[in-house]
Amino acid sequence: MPTSGNLLSPKDLSVAIGVSESSLKRWTDRGFLEVSRTAGGHRRIDRNEAIRFVRSRKMQIVRPEILGLPESVAATPNIDLESLDDLDEAFLELMRHGHDLGARNHLLQRFLDGETIAALSDGPIRRSFDRIGELWHEGPEGILIEHRATEICVGLALELSKMVPVKDDGPRAIGGAIAGDGYKLPPLLTTAVLQEHGFRAVNLGPNTPIEVFELACFTDDPAQRPDLVWMSVNDLDQDDPGIGDRFTGFAKRCEAEDLTLVIGGRSVGEIDLESTPSLPVHRSMSAFADFLEAWKRRRT
Repeated sequence: MPTSGNLLSPKDLSVAIGVSESSLKRWTDRGFLEVSRTAGGHRRIDRNEAIRFVRSRKMQIVRPEILGLPESVAATPNIDLESLDDLDEAFLELMRHGHDLGARNHLLQRFLDGETIAALSDGPIRRSFDRIGELWHEGPEGILIEHRATEICVGLALELSKMVPVKDDGPRAIGGAIAGDGYKLPPLLTTAVLQEHGFRAVNLGPNTPIEVFELACFTDDPAQRPDLVWMSVNDLDQDDPGIGDRFTGFAKRCEAEDLTLVIGGRSVGEIDLESTPSLPVHRSMSAFADFLEAWKRRRT
């Protein structure tokens, strides 16, 4: 098992990926792998740095449990996945059958193979929910499948966010789902995408009133003020006629205070955005990820 907490010794990592400890030490000496040193001068490798290294070189993991990953996909569910050429279809089948371990292993392996969190969000996760989301028409079983799949993906989003390095000097982002939107998965995935792109991200969660966004964004404490704020809009409270005006007011204040506001989600079209024509609107996580990289380049 790892030396302690999230820190690995070179021996830990060498066993996890099936290489000699001397090879691993040479890689650290050549700067391929970042290490810290103990008071006694011993090398230590952060778990997230180890995962980054494995992903960048597409290395085989022999002992994934050392990295806190599923031991294997050997516990294969009783599902015919071999006949499916599309990886996203395989993930959908795992979700439909509520196979938590299989779905987790599938997505984490794709992440380790180099797929970004944005690509996983737009690909297997979104495609699965586009199909699963229609199953409620079929009665209680369809509702069960959807609720179960949501919990599986919420756990995966939390796990993915813990597997990307957090930069202490990265730009600060705050966001969540707007009032009336009770979906918790999109804000979690957005937070993970932000972290993957070097942001210090704070998730206010689902069903967040605009007044809460205002308190979080326009605080008098400069250290707590974000550089970017995002809103997830996948459902809207149709019984709240004033939400459009409150949103417009918030957007204008963000513009006046040089705070970047970004909005996305399937129900964005239900908000009147004519008075805020410069507001970036994204229909996919991949487009959002591209925006973040462009935004960072403009700031440097």
